[in-house]
Order: sequence, then C-alpha cells, then structure tokens
Amino acid sequence: MTALNPMTRLPALRPVSIFRGLSKQALFSVARKATEVTYPAGTTVVSEGDPGDSMGIIVSGAVDVCKGEHIVATLTAGEYFGELALIDGEPRTATVVAKEDLTLLTVGAKDFDALLADPYFARAVLRNLAQRFREVQDAGLSTKI
Repeated sequence: MTALNPMTRLPALRPVSIFRGLSKQALFSVARKATEVTYPAGTTVVSEGDPGDSMGIIVSGAVDVCKGEHIVATLTAGEYFGELALIDGEPRTATVVAKEDLTLLTVGAKDFDALLADPYFARAVLRNLAQRFREVQDAGLSTKI
C-alpha cells in the first residue's frame, strides 16, 4: 500500500461517475478515506460470495468481472465495483480479477456509510444505481422491476 496525499487522489476520483456532482469538499472527504492498493496482473481482487467490506475505484489497469467461469464485464480506469455489497450488506456477486497490473483506491464499509450521510453523495449513488439498472433492463437481462 502506498500512502498518498489525498490531494493527489482527486484527479483519479473526479471522473468517476458515482462521484459526479460532489462538491470539492465532499470529493476531498472521499480522497481522505480512500486507501491505495496495487495488484499484479492475474491476482483475484475479490471473490464471489465473500463479504463485501469495501468498494474499489480503478486508478490504473483493468479488471475482469466474472460470474462463475464467464467474464461478464471488463472495467478500466475511472470505473468502480463493490458498492452493491456495501449498500445491501449481501456477499459479493462476482469475482474481480486484475487483467493487468492494477492500482485501486478502496473505500471501506464504515467510511462508505459515513459518506452516505452526505445527501449529495447518497443522491449520486442512487443515480448510478438507477443508471446501471436501466442498462441491465435495456440489455434484456432482467424483466423484473
């Protein structure tokens, strides 16, 4: 783990959709709470079924998101994963594997809960969940509402 000044994390956080619309102060709060972690290519970052104790924001590199043996998504810099488990307290729904050398900013469950106390952050989370839900519906992957 590398200890970085929170100010150096802001450029990595600013383009992340879940943080759009946050004030500079709220974004700085996220930067202060985040921890930088690196993984070499091929490393399992989180495993399906594990407790969801943090979310990951990709700073550099890429990950494959896998359900069983199938890759269901590839995420790159500026994208994130793990927020669902933090919101509903359920186990991880997928395995995430570093496709290439990876640098993440992670936010733990306790810090995520503290961030949700900010109505702008909570609204951004809801907006992003709604967007993801619509994408799944548009892809015909779910017929339930």
